[in-house]
Amino acid sequence: MPSVLIANAKILPDAVPLFTAWQARHLEVLSRFPGFISRDVIPMDSGKPGEGWSILLNFESELVATAWQGSAERQTLMAEVAPLLEGGDFTERIRSTESVSPASEVTEVIFSKVRAGMESRYCEWASRIQAAQAKYPGYRGMYLQSPARSGEEHWTSILRYDSAEHLEAWMQAPERQALLAESKEFIHSEKLLRLGTSFPGWVPVDPLTGKGPPNWKTALLVLLGLFPIVMLEMRFLSPVLSAWELRVSPAMFLGNVVSVALTSFLTMPLFVRWFGWWLYPKGGTNAVAIRGVGLLCVLFALEVLLLWNLLPG
Repeated sequence: MPSVLIANAKILPDAVPLFTAWQARHLEVLSRFPGFISRDVIPMDSGKPGEGWSILLNFESELVATAWQGSAERQTLMAEVAPLLEGGDFTERIRSTESVSPASEVTEVIFSKVRAGMESRYCEWASRIQAAQAKYPGYRGMYLQSPARSGEEHWTSILRYDSAEHLEAWMQAPERQALLAESKEFIHSEKLLRLGTSFPGWVPVDPLTGKGPPNWKTALLVLLGLFPIVMLEMRFLSPVLSAWELRVSPAMFLGNVVSVALTSFLTMPLFVRWFGWWLYPKGGTNAVAIRGVGLLCVLFALEVLLLWNLLPG
C-alpha cells in the first residue's frame, strides 16, 4: 500500500532562501530514489499558523519510505539542512494511505517538458518558483511528480490556492512572468489545466496568459455539440432502449452516458481547436467576441433547420 512520510519543521527566520536551494537538491535526489512517487510542499502561510513547513513524500510502500529514512542520500541532505531548522531536524512520521494531499479550492495543473540533461536546472528553478508563490495570499502548496514515476515525458506540478482570485493574482504576477522567461532555457514546452472551474478538463487555459476563457463561451460550445447529440439520441437510441423495455430511469442514464462521452471526447476537443481564435483572442477582443457569437448563431440556426424534420411533431 502507498505510504506517505510527513516531515514538519520550522525554518529559521533568515534561512528561507537557503532552505529553498536545499529543496532543489532534495527533489533531485528524491526523483532518482526507487519507489518515490511525489513530493508535496506546504509553506508557513498554508492557513495553519505555528506549524511551520510540511513536506509530504509519497512512496510506493511503507518499506520504501523506511528505506529512504535510512538511506545515505537522506543522511547527507539532513546534515545540509540541519543548520537551517529550529531544533536542527524535521519531525517525521509515516502513514499508510492511498495518498495524502491537502484540500484546496482551486488547482492549476502544469505539465512541463524539460530539455534533456537539464533536470537539475529545472529542480532548482522549481524550488525558487515555489518559494516565490508561497509569498502570495491564499497559497496552499505545490505537488511535484517526476516523469520517472508517471511514465510520461512531462514533470507534473499541481499548484493550489484557496480561491480563483488568489490563484489568478499569482498567475499574472510580474515575478512569475520573470521566472517563466528564465525557464525557457530548460523547459521545452508546458501545458496548463485549470481545475475548480465550471468546465474542468474540457477547456484548457491559455499557456501564454494562464487564463481560461469565460464560462459563457464554453457553455455556448457545449450547447453547439450537445443539441445535435440529444436530437440524434432521441431519433435513433430512444427506440432501441424502448424495444428493450427499459424503465425511464436506466434509459435516461444510458442516454446521458452517451451524451457526456461524446461531448467530452468528440465535440468539445474539436470545438476548442476550431474556436481557439475566439476562446483565446490575441487582440481586438470585442470584435473577435462579436464575430464568434455571430458565427455560433448561424451554426445554431443551421442545426435547428437540418434537424427540423428528424422527429415527428
